[in-house]
Amino acid sequence: MPVLVYRDLAELPRQPHALTIGNFDGVHRGHQHLFGRLRARAAERAVRSLVLTFDPLPAEVLRPQEAPPRLCTLDERLALIGACQIDSVLVLRFDQEFARQAPEEFIEQLVHYAAPVELVIGDDFRFGHGRSGSVTTLRELGSQYGFDVTVVPRVDLEAQPISSTRIRQLVSAGSIEVAAELLGRPYALTGDVVEGHRRGQLLGYPTANLRLIDRLAVPADGIYVVQVSIDGSSELLPGMAYIGTRPVFQDQMRAIEIHLLDVTLDLYRRRLTVLFVRRLRGDMWFPSVDALIEQMQADERATREALAQLREDWPPPLTWAILNLAEGAVSADG
Repeated sequence: MPVLVYRDLAELPRQPHALTIGNFDGVHRGHQHLFGRLRARAAERAVRSLVLTFDPLPAEVLRPQEAPPRLCTLDERLALIGACQIDSVLVLRFDQEFARQAPEEFIEQLVHYAAPVELVIGDDFRFGHGRSGSVTTLRELGSQYGFDVTVVPRVDLEAQPISSTRIRQLVSAGSIEVAAELLGRPYALTGDVVEGHRRGQLLGYPTANLRLIDRLAVPADGIYVVQVSIDGSSELLPGMAYIGTRPVFQDQMRAIEIHLLDVTLDLYRRRLTVLFVRRLRGDMWFPSVDALIEQMQADERATREALAQLREDWPPPLTWAILNLAEGAVSADG
């Protein structure tokens, strides 16, 4: 059943909840573990599970010039949370007024509208103006208002914590296979196909130029093995992705270009979700167009070899949540 999405505290049904609070950008394996604990606690207490998240993300309001790029769009975040079998999501608008709330004020509103019987939070949880509220603050308020607090330790992978920050660093470095391990799914970019220079067609490798639909983290420049969904289709098409500034042609603007293997389609104005499988190499300068074409042919051979090595059950099940967005979340107001 799709997750119910609310956009205001006052929209919530007046019934008890077990809930968690956070940005949950990327909905990585640490978040998934937290949601699992939330589901279990909600089931034990016979209440509905509720995830409270924010849009815009706090850093985008408080430090807009320094805010990191997102690991997924809001729609993808909601669909991924729903795929974790959460009953409801509350998306609160984060603005300067919201940021000025004292921890006590925020929890008072939460108690009034969400009737929490338990909050399940990460061990680094902070809340309220200037992040002044801590786990200790929350426990004190829980004693006052009658809700329990369960603290879930951060999940590690190879002795390093799984975090959205770490995943962004991996994506930025082109380490998309390690990023996929932390996410529990391949890293993905979603965007609309726009008009390009049509150089790829002249080179024998027609490409679709992607304009991202959000400020998403873009992998390091280079050539990538990818699988592509068109307009949310469950059919994944094999391809190569190029990210860079096209040094052979001395372009200035960074581009994201997708070439599909073994199929010729008119992709203009279509929406693509690109699943990153592997990085083949970094961006390179070539002394001639012929040298570039020779390398592209080698890249194609390497891409086909990499795709042939994928397991039959690839991609992991959580991936389908971001491809089938229409099924992943339902607005509570219909």
